[in-house]
Amino acid sequence: MYKRFPLSLRIFLVIILVVVSSMFAMGLITFYQYVRIAREYNNKKLERKEQLIVETFDYLLSKKNTASSEVKDKIGNKIYEISDINNLDINFYSLNGNFLLGNKIPDASTKFIPKEYLKSLSINNDRIKINKKSALTGENYATIYRYIYNNNYEPIAIINFPFLHDEFFLKKDFHTLLYRYLVIMLIVLVVSGVFSWFFSQTLTRKIKDLAQRLSDTGALTNNRPILYNYIDEISPLVKAYNIMLVKFKEQTDALIKSEKDSAWQQMARQVAHEIKNPLTPMRLEIQSFQLRFNPEDPEIKDKLNKLIRSLITQIDTIASIAEAFSDFAKMSIKKDEKINVLEIAKNSLEIFPSQYIEIVAEENIILNFDPNLLNRILTNLVKNAFQAIPENQTPEIAVKIAQDNYNVYFFVIDNGTGIPEEIQSKIFTPQFSTKSSGSGLGLAIIKKIIEEYNGSINFTSEEGVGSVFKFEIPKGE
Repeated sequence: MYKRFPLSLRIFLVIILVVVSSMFAMGLITFYQYVRIAREYNNKKLERKEQLIVETFDYLLSKKNTASSEVKDKIGNKIYEISDINNLDINFYSLNGNFLLGNKIPDASTKFIPKEYLKSLSINNDRIKINKKSALTGENYATIYRYIYNNNYEPIAIINFPFLHDEFFLKKDFHTLLYRYLVIMLIVLVVSGVFSWFFSQTLTRKIKDLAQRLSDTGALTNNRPILYNYIDEISPLVKAYNIMLVKFKEQTDALIKSEKDSAWQQMARQVAHEIKNPLTPMRLEIQSFQLRFNPEDPEIKDKLNKLIRSLITQIDTIASIAEAFSDFAKMSIKKDEKINVLEIAKNSLEIFPSQYIEIVAEENIILNFDPNLLNRILTNLVKNAFQAIPENQTPEIAVKIAQDNYNVYFFVIDNGTGIPEEIQSKIFTPQFSTKSSGSGLGLAIIKKIIEEYNGSINFTSEEGVGSVFKFEIPKGE
């Protein structure tokens, strides 16, 4: 499923995942370290407050060698003042664990010290800390029990701080830190998201440009090397592509040269064959005339004229072949101008029977083209259309012309016998022997003219139904 995502989205998701994972890991470490440090800080803070309160009461009880029974009287109302200043509940107990005085009226939980706590107190262990959980709030708290001594370092009472909340400040600070961290994480996530999306788009844009260049690479296109000045993961691909272009050009040039040589050799053989065809009957006729020649024959003049006409016909055939070959080998100089396509089409097709031709086109199709070449194309295609229709069938030929913003489209449609499928692939290849008359170069010349204008020509054909030749010409400037 992940592989179906676009590369840019995958890079974006990976970067976001890395950022979130890193921040999550950093957050865990930070919070763990914070909790540890905060606990130590709060414990020391409570210990300092505890020590300050103990020292305050030591000062009140150190004027004389105070006995246990005098503790309550000497402290008196001072306990309320000290409790309010420190915002802390304070209780005093006798050495046997009975309540002496406190800033609040004792209840069942503070009326005496549990026996297990008393057993834990001794001269060597004069302070104990009991961690408890509040039954009402569920919060953890610590309660401290420790001895209070007189000047003779004799324990005279037990002081208790029942609600030293060591979790309250920690949770408060933790929530504040968590809130700030989430805000920072959100900001970093947004910034990293924008950056990673931009980065992924930039990276994939380079790959898309390279892919576009690769798709546009062709033997007949102007292949240009890619200029890439960065040193990253894309640069080896660009370097390989540029090296490939050099090798591709060398191989393409060699292939084109080989194909041209082969084509001209084939052309030369075909031209020689076509020229040889009329030469053979010419030779035979001359030899036959020579053998039967009789100056005294009264019909000698008519026979001579007949021979001459036959020779002239064969010579015209050779001349037409030579002219067609010349036209194919060397394109005439184009004389482009702004032409009205419909007018040129009507003028070109006047030589054909109008009752068999239908012209469908808009009035204002303007094309930058040589009118003589367009006349040649249309005349040749319509002539081929007429020749493709059997003598016992009424010709139905349509010439349709359309346009869009960039091209002009021509369609020549006939109801002839169609083109056999086995020769359709060779229809634009010069063939000099496919017909008893004509050079067979008509479609090859048309294709060459159209391609000179960066256009294209193709056809569809069905035997017994007819053919449709379509070509398109760019409008140009």
